[in-house]
Amino acid sequence: MMQLSRLVLLATAFAIATFVAGWWAVPLVAAGYAAITTAQRSVALVSGVSAMLGWGALLAITASRGPIGTLAVELGGVLNMRPMGVYAVTLAFPGLLAISAAIVARALVSRGR
Repeated sequence: MMQLSRLVLLATAFAIATFVAGWWAVPLVAAGYAAITTAQRSVALVSGVSAMLGWGALLAITASRGPIGTLAVELGGVLNMRPMGVYAVTLAFPGLLAISAAIVARALVSRGR
């Protein structure tokens, strides 16, 4: 139950930080979380999944307000991929950013100790 609440709170932090500061906030939140919780083994995975959930929530909110399907079709045509591929890449981006930042931050913190 504690892991689930941590996941939801971290996803909320990623969503709010992204809404306020843009995609640059993703590695900062992930690095901060990894620096605080260095004792956990799955910090990078939790950060990545939380970032994807946070961006998924932002994508759902955006989809409810505008023609995101049309955008996915147009962007998919430019990128030569299907609309589902556009959604997958959109969600993979923050996950990979968060995992990378968490791994680097955890290594730096453990190296400093």
